[in-house]
Amino acid sequence: LTENLKVTKYNDQVPISLVLDDASWSTQTEPAYCYYEGDLANANIYGNLYNWHAVNNAKNVCPSGYYVPSITDWEELITFVGGNAVAGGKLKEMGLEHWLDPNTGGDNSSSFTLLPSGWRAHNNGFYESLSQMAFVWSSTSVDAQSSSIILVGYDSPACYTSESHILTGLPIRCLKDETASLNENLNQQQFLVYPNPAKNIITIESKQNLEIEIFSIEGQKIKSFMLMNNKTDIDVLDLASGVYIINAMTDKGIVTHKFIKDYRDWE
Repeated sequence: LTENLKVTKYNDQVPISLVLDDASWSTQTEPAYCYYEGDLANANIYGNLYNWHAVNNAKNVCPSGYYVPSITDWEELITFVGGNAVAGGKLKEMGLEHWLDPNTGGDNSSSFTLLPSGWRAHNNGFYESLSQMAFVWSSTSVDAQSSSIILVGYDSPACYTSESHILTGLPIRCLKDETASLNENLNQQQFLVYPNPAKNIITIESKQNLEIEIFSIEGQKIKSFMLMNNKTDIDVLDLASGVYIINAMTDKGIVTHKFIKDYRDWE
């Protein structure tokens, strides 16, 4: 998703406890959430802050079809946008509307729009680092008292993985569950896309004539054409690095593949 989570209930409508009192926050043994400094206006901008009990729960805190990313998911994203040294800049919102000056490297070229939502301390319930730091939970436990997170600062283009106490209040960003996609009951072998990731050329192959549409991840149509000769090569050299969607209209409905345009040299 392109913003931090704001839900106050799980998918089954069971509420998550709103805990604003500082002392109560630091002694929680159940899922809880809050707003930065208890101000709902901050939640509207930056999302809610949750303890890890809200993540580590049989109930899904994310919308249907989404889940809280593991630290491996985060590491894959960091690698894809260029590695730890520059990933923070690629993920951060541009400008100084929310980030403290100088918001080093913040170009948001990934369209991820990471905001400096700060955090709530586990030991005293105090709020810190709004406009300075972005922290986000992963679903990966480190030990009984801590879990893995990512963090990005206002004065660096880097993005790092780290760990935080399970009672810390941090945002959640949800990731789409591919197993819950619209293609679950469709035959994706009706057309193939390779190589994936691709740098210059992708090949689309099918045993039937297909109407093909290619979209950016934001939904902008890049091109459309009829696949008539079972296989065709598409020049993607001029496309920006990122994720793209290929839809094919088949006799069983619309079948979708994703492909990644990767700017890096790879074997």
